[in-house]
Amino acid sequence: MSFQPQLAYSASAGSGKTFALSVRYLSLLFLGEEPSTILAATFTNKAAAEMKQRVIALLINLEEKKVELSEIAKQTGLSEAELLAKQPVILENFLSSSNYIVTLDSFFTSILRSASLYIDIEPDFVTKEIDSKVKEENFLEEVQANSLLHGLVKLALNIEDKRFLKMFELMQNFYKIDPLLPDAQYELSSTVELENTIDVLRDELHSLVVESGASKTAIKNFEAMEVKALFKKSVFEKSSLLDHRNYKKYVEKNPLIEEKFLELKKLLAKWARAKEQVVLHNLFQVYDYYKNANISTARQLGVLSFDDLTYFTHRLLHESINKEFLYFKIDSRFRHILLDEFQDTSTLQFLLLKPLIDEVVAGHGSSEFRSFFYVGDTKQSLYRFRGGVEELFDAVAQSYGIEIAQMDTNYRSSKAVVEQVNFWFEPNMKGYVAQKFRPNAQEGFVAVVETEELVEEALTQLAFLLSKNIPLNEIAFLVSTNKDGATIQEACYAKGYATSLKTSSSLKHTPKVASVVAMVSYLFTGLTLDAKAMLQAVNKTIEEIDVSWFHPFLQPMSVVHHLIASFGYFEEDMNLLKLLEFSSEFSDIPTFLEEFELSQIEVAGSAKLGAKIMTIHGSKGLEFEHVIVLDRLKGSAPDRSTLLYEYDERLNVERVFYKMSGRANFDEYYALLLEKQKILNEKDKMNVLYVALTRAVQSMIVIRKEKASMFDLLGMRPMQQGTLPSVGSIEPKLEEKKETLTITHYGTQELNKEEEEEEKDYDAILFGTALHYTLEMISSFSLMGMAEAMTATKNRYGLLLTHQQLQAIKKRVLELVTNQQFQRLLIDARLSKEQSLVFEDELKQIDLLLEYEEKCVVLEYKSSKKYHLKHIAQVKQYKKAIQSIVGKPTTGILVYLLEERVEFVGV
Repeated sequence: MSFQPQLAYSASAGSGKTFALSVRYLSLLFLGEEPSTILAATFTNKAAAEMKQRVIALLINLEEKKVELSEIAKQTGLSEAELLAKQPVILENFLSSSNYIVTLDSFFTSILRSASLYIDIEPDFVTKEIDSKVKEENFLEEVQANSLLHGLVKLALNIEDKRFLKMFELMQNFYKIDPLLPDAQYELSSTVELENTIDVLRDELHSLVVESGASKTAIKNFEAMEVKALFKKSVFEKSSLLDHRNYKKYVEKNPLIEEKFLELKKLLAKWARAKEQVVLHNLFQVYDYYKNANISTARQLGVLSFDDLTYFTHRLLHESINKEFLYFKIDSRFRHILLDEFQDTSTLQFLLLKPLIDEVVAGHGSSEFRSFFYVGDTKQSLYRFRGGVEELFDAVAQSYGIEIAQMDTNYRSSKAVVEQVNFWFEPNMKGYVAQKFRPNAQEGFVAVVETEELVEEALTQLAFLLSKNIPLNEIAFLVSTNKDGATIQEACYAKGYATSLKTSSSLKHTPKVASVVAMVSYLFTGLTLDAKAMLQAVNKTIEEIDVSWFHPFLQPMSVVHHLIASFGYFEEDMNLLKLLEFSSEFSDIPTFLEEFELSQIEVAGSAKLGAKIMTIHGSKGLEFEHVIVLDRLKGSAPDRSTLLYEYDERLNVERVFYKMSGRANFDEYYALLLEKQKILNEKDKMNVLYVALTRAVQSMIVIRKEKASMFDLLGMRPMQQGTLPSVGSIEPKLEEKKETLTITHYGTQELNKEEEEEEKDYDAILFGTALHYTLEMISSFSLMGMAEAMTATKNRYGLLLTHQQLQAIKKRVLELVTNQQFQRLLIDARLSKEQSLVFEDELKQIDLLLEYEEKCVVLEYKSSKKYHLKHIAQVKQYKKAIQSIVGKPTTGILVYLLEERVEFVGV
């Protein structure tokens, strides 16, 4: 058995991080560990869902997954035959047990919800971002209530620092790291007396320099001026005036000049520290009120932001409950911890996990089997601005005595891509381990093009790739900002190239969605301005539209649907489907409008259409066959941060410094910290480049500026390596009719539509959706259960369906519930409605699964026999999946709920 209880993997791009994580998880299951004792945490819902699906898929298809099977055998010490013999039991146990394959945020939410009353938070709180306007208003109310408004104004006047115009942003940053902040006291004292002393000394030095006969330039440095202006003088960059050509010979004649200069530097250093004390005293005083306002807002609204979540969870774990009580509350005791993307873990997140990790590590070596594993790549750490600290990766290994193993074979990219990435990073990134390319890796192609016309060159390179018969949807543009992405998309659109832009923007910021919601607002409030965006889009005036159908008590989903349908506004925009889904959660328009403003819904992707465009940050963890990486279209913004943090060995904030222009000339320790910060910033920029340049599978083209390029850090120059052969001739295609999506077909299982050539019947699809929903909501197949389900259907679809349609649904469900053949099927069966499962790496959903002691029956409801052959094929797939997973003989039945009868068709 090669299983190492404590292990970390430094996993370079494309080296199989997900493989290592899932194999370790499965090894624990085959070693007899319960899913409820394993915490496997990652950062995104998508990553957690993918890992869960991967685990299930591997358990189902383990015999075919030779590489994974071999590695699990190696780690567990079991033979492959023994693993396959255990497979059905392990799979059944996993599916029937609670598991903790989760995001860190959802895990912290579960902890906080389990014991939130101990810190005066109601357990039914909602987690989402709170509108910054609401936070600002509450903050100002708190400030005003405590008579601090005058102090805020005075602080702004005293500091005279424009960076503090973003005071609220600074308070937010403090709150993100609140438990890490030092418990320091800052003196509040006047600097007037010190400034007078400095002015006297400056005047003495000025007189000495004048008397020495120095140049006008040399004299000007010490003329009368405010201390703040004197502090910024470049003459203080020199540690001695003997090192300055304008003063050297005069100082040699009169050493008193040097003596006064050094004394002046000491006083200016003292002035900077005094100024810092004043600033920090006031800032942290204001922050106390900001924090109180945040806490009050969270408690009053029952809404917690993600920053609130970590703040309150930390308070709960470190102030209110002990470890034993925590385990009791979450009903689990973790013996194994697996952490993904560890390089992006913040110090605060680690502190929340630390009690659990400590227990696991402390138990190592005892008779009880425990393990701790984490995986990541510090070269891909991009989230320092959110609190991610890549230094934590090595610090944790050192603290717990964990070996860091290298995963340095790239299974993703071609030979040319791997070799060129090594060539760029090995001499420029400290600690870089050269990657190996996989056996039988294709030659691939890499080119660097230099130009000042980045957008035009991007289109040229796109045309080049297309000339090689590369499909458009296999090409991705990687850009630095969302704005750069929009610029590239506009350029592609002008040339007729289809693109899919994935941004980090929220749904509420997309023009079409915003205009629909604004139109809803117009209908409700009557403010004409709200209607303009949508009216312009459909080329109509207010007078030309019929709003007689609208009533202020309509459900939001009904209003949104009516606007989209009546204005022909859909045009296959998946974002509008997301809006419909969101609106279905609300029963009144005011709540819908208010919640929409607070929402942070991810913009829908449309990966099937055209070339992909996304930011480098957004591309992390993804791969694309052919990549075009663009330089920044505009220069990067300068660092305007106000504060500098010094961290101790545990990565807590030990000291806070106020950043002042020129302060490094007077304070060597500050200068050292500033240099460290600069190195970290450069490393962050290098990490971004690494992520950008490791996404390509076959080919990569880099387009850089001639001057001030972000690729200068790598010494990158125009080059070309490898060849890019044509994919093969692509026969010209006649223009195909676009596959259309029916806007009301939401909430149902997605099926392949290619064979369905006829135009969709809107009413039939809506009717079928509502019928399925009724059967999903039915608590028991009885008259009482049917009545409850019909109430739920009326609440959700009452405004979309006619009275006749609702009666038809009721009639068909009644026919089913009272059907003797159907009732006989239910005897001695365990019922599972809307059963989800993963089979052959696909997610499937079965309407009704009946499990008996010796067999299973799959039932699929249909409201029409229109696509009878497709229905049979679908149920056959479900039969195969259930038989494979459960290991029992399985039959299938199509249940046709027709207008006049219920018909059962065996499959």
